[in-house]
Amino acid sequence: MTGKAGKAKGDELERRFARAEFADGALVRVRHPVTQSAGGRTRTVTDIDVLSIDFDSRLRPHIGISECKSTRGQSGEQDRLLWLRGLQVLVGADRSALVRQTVTEAGRGVARHIGVDLFASSELERREQVLEHVPQHFAAIGETAFKEASAAADQQLKRIGDLPAGLVSFLRHEALLADPHKVLGALLTLDEVTRTGTVLPNPLAKLLAGHVLQALVSAALRAGGRTDTVGSEGTRREIEQGLNTGDPHDRQILRVADMADALLREELVTIHQAYRSAGAPSIERAVPSVREAMSQTPTWLANFMDLAERLRRRSPIARQLPQTIDLAVFDALLGGEAWKAPAFDQLFARDHRQALVIAVDCLSKAVPELAKHLLPLKDLPFDRSATASLSQSKHQ
Repeated sequence: MTGKAGKAKGDELERRFARAEFADGALVRVRHPVTQSAGGRTRTVTDIDVLSIDFDSRLRPHIGISECKSTRGQSGEQDRLLWLRGLQVLVGADRSALVRQTVTEAGRGVARHIGVDLFASSELERREQVLEHVPQHFAAIGETAFKEASAAADQQLKRIGDLPAGLVSFLRHEALLADPHKVLGALLTLDEVTRTGTVLPNPLAKLLAGHVLQALVSAALRAGGRTDTVGSEGTRREIEQGLNTGDPHDRQILRVADMADALLREELVTIHQAYRSAGAPSIERAVPSVREAMSQTPTWLANFMDLAERLRRRSPIARQLPQTIDLAVFDALLGGEAWKAPAFDQLFARDHRQALVIAVDCLSKAVPELAKHLLPLKDLPFDRSATASLSQSKHQ
C-alpha cells in the first residue's frame, strides 16, 4: 500500500503498537529520531517508528525498537528485518520488532535466526483485546493536545535564536537513552541559557520543562540502578568524571590535571624560596588549579544523587514514574482528559506524587526558570491508588 492511504495505515499501526507497549509498562515515543555526529555536525539518519523504554526492578533500562509497515506479502519483508537488526545494533537496543499487515513463513524463519520479533496485524489485534479499558489517544500517543502543542512549540523555537536547537533536540530525544553525565551536562548548559534572560513562550516552555523533567528522571533511574554495581559514591564519581572529561570511566585526564597542579605548586614554592633568599618579602597569592578550571560539577549533584538513591529504594514506584510524567505533563497540563482513565489509576498514587515532587525539586535547583512551569503538577489528584511510601533520604 502506497501514497496517502498507505501512510495513514502505517501511522495507525504505529499508534496501536505504541498504545500496547505503554499498556505493558513502557515509556513510548513515536518517530524517535536516530542521529549521528560527523565532522562536528549532528544529523538525523533515520527514525524509530516506536521506541519503548522500561526499567526492571533493579532500575536497569531495557530498550525496544519497532518498525510498523502496512505492506502485505513477502515484498520487502526480509530486507526490512535485516535493516531493523542493524538499527538495533546501532542504537544499542535490547530487542526489536517488525509489525506488518501480514507475515510469511520465510520471514518468520529469518526473524528467528537474527533475533527479531515479527508480528502480523492480526497478532496485534489479539494483544489489543485485553486493552479495551486503555484510551486510544493519550499523552504523546495519537491525536492529542501534545501533538498540536509540539507543532506550535517547534515554530516558536525557530524564532528564538538564544536557545540552541541541538540542545533542545538532545533533551527531547537522545537524553532518554543517554548516560547520566551527558544529561546533567545538557542541563548545566540549559541553565546558563535560561539565566541570560531568554523568555520562553508557552507551549514551548511547558513542553520543554516536561521533556527536561523526563530526561532528569531517566538519568536518575539509570544512576540509581548503577549504585548496585559501584555504590552511591562510585556512581557520583563516575558522573563527575564524565562531566569533566566526557568519559565516566577514564581518569587519565584528571590524573594529568592533578599532576599539573602539583607541579605548579612546587614551582611556585621554589620561586618564593628564591625571593626570600634574596631578601625580598614573600607575597602570598592563591595558586590557580587546572583541575578546578576543568571541573563542571553542578552544585545540585547531591540533590540528583539523593533522587537516584530514593528511586532505587522504591523501584516499584520509580520504574512507573516516566509513564506518570508523560500523562501528568503531556496530557493533564495540556488540558487533556485521557489521564483520568481508570486504566491509569496505578500511576497516580500518593507515592507517585511524592517521587514527582522530589524530582521537580531537583529540577528547580538545576534549571529553576523551567521548573516553575511544572508547579501545577502538585495540584493534580494523586489518590487513585494506595501504595507503600518512599523511604526517607539519609541526607535529611
